[in-house]
Amino acid sequence: MEQMGFSVYHEVARQIIQDEIAVGGSAVPWIDIAAFSAQVLQGRIDQYVGGENGVWFYDRGLPDIAGFLRKEKKETPAEVWQLCQDFKYDPVVFITPPWEAIFHRDAERKEDFAAAIKVHRALEAVYSELGYELIPVPMGSIRWRAQFILDKVGIL
Repeated sequence: MEQMGFSVYHEVARQIIQDEIAVGGSAVPWIDIAAFSAQVLQGRIDQYVGGENGVWFYDRGLPDIAGFLRKEKKETPAEVWQLCQDFKYDPVVFITPPWEAIFHRDAERKEDFAAAIKVHRALEAVYSELGYELIPVPMGSIRWRAQFILDKVGIL
């Protein structure tokens, strides 16, 4: 989307993990998920309130925090759930199901493909509970997937 000239908010969790690793910090999901989630929450709030009028694409949103906590069998704090309700995105959310052929682990993504499927299911449940309409993005080239989204939202 960014290469096509659209405004994009990138995933804040990856940057937080990179920063924490660089300083030997513990606010990473595999050590202290609560501290990590708090930082991600603040980053996503900053993205949400920092947006100007127009079309914005978010890599992830506030409800993803509840989804990741649910996947870890952790309770979503009431204030996080309330923020998910207060900071609403467009009612239509595009979701990309896990795709094993392109899935890879790295320094920031330590979970395996089975865990990615669990995250996906938790995200579907959370977004649905919050009243979003989920549109799965079919597998295909990056350009084709971007055009699929643009076609669905009516952007030429």
